[in-house]
Amino acid sequence: MRKTKTLHGNAYLYEAKLKAEEKFFSKQELNKILSFYGMRVASGEWRDYAIDRDEEKSSFSIYRHTSEMPLYKIIKSHKIKKPDDKWRVLSMSGHEIKRNRSLDSILEFLNRKRLLLIKK
Repeated sequence: MRKTKTLHGNAYLYEAKLKAEEKFFSKQELNKILSFYGMRVASGEWRDYAIDRDEEKSSFSIYRHTSEMPLYKIIKSHKIKKPDDKWRVLSMSGHEIKRNRSLDSILEFLNRKRLLLIKK
């Protein structure tokens, strides 16, 4: 049987409260991530991405090939105790390789991790 909630008072205020509690990337954050991702796609390094969300975190997974494990995961934590834990980057193996309070420094770190093929 499905649980239902009975609303008393103004239903519009209840809907506004639910929207305020929604946790996700902001428009500016998602724009920065997607523009950075687009540059790497244009260079041929990355091919696919996925966006996931739950109550505690939102994540942007970056794939080299669609059938592989994610190369990197950019995670925004919603329930944080320390401000430095807001943004994290996880590697393919799931190890945390960078943690910071700002998205810009996370993207700058990923830009420095660029792999270049050098022919001898």
